[in-house]
Amino acid sequence: MTAPQPTLSDFLAFAIGPSSTMKIPPINLPTGSPWPGIALGIALSIVNPALQCIAIPQYDAANVQLNTGGFSIYSQCVYYLAADTLLNITPDVQGQEYFAKIRKELNLSGFTSGVVSAAGDDSSNVSIVVQDAAKAFTLKDIANLKTPYGRMYLMLAQSYGPSTFGMT
Repeated sequence: MTAPQPTLSDFLAFAIGPSSTMKIPPINLPTGSPWPGIALGIALSIVNPALQCIAIPQYDAANVQLNTGGFSIYSQCVYYLAADTLLNITPDVQGQEYFAKIRKELNLSGFTSGVVSAAGDDSSNVSIVVQDAAKAFTLKDIANLKTPYGRMYLMLAQSYGPSTFGMT
């Protein structure tokens, strides 16, 4: 079975409303806003299309249905990266501060030049092993680490190859 391709209507269902993944209140992303389409377009142009061949199983060993939509890892990567992008680029509706508050809370406007490999002071010292993939992170990859959606995108994409782009 061919997995369904990501669509704007499915991304809107992923993003808007109280039962959606992102839970964006409809007042903050009104019908006809161009930003979800732009975010989805950016994600479609970045996510490695080779990930389309990795299906999420439809049934478990006991024949219980798991994946009612026939989704692939690719479609999930696209929606997560689009969600990350949406938080970064969407201006607020007049009179609202939804996106500004999220950007401030997650420090999306703050510059981060890389991943910390060691930190310490006189009383403590901690060192975290930096994975090889993080050594090759672009500024976009580092920015993706700031949102839960960007982290989920990177986590899924890296599961299928040593780079954040996916398969090599």
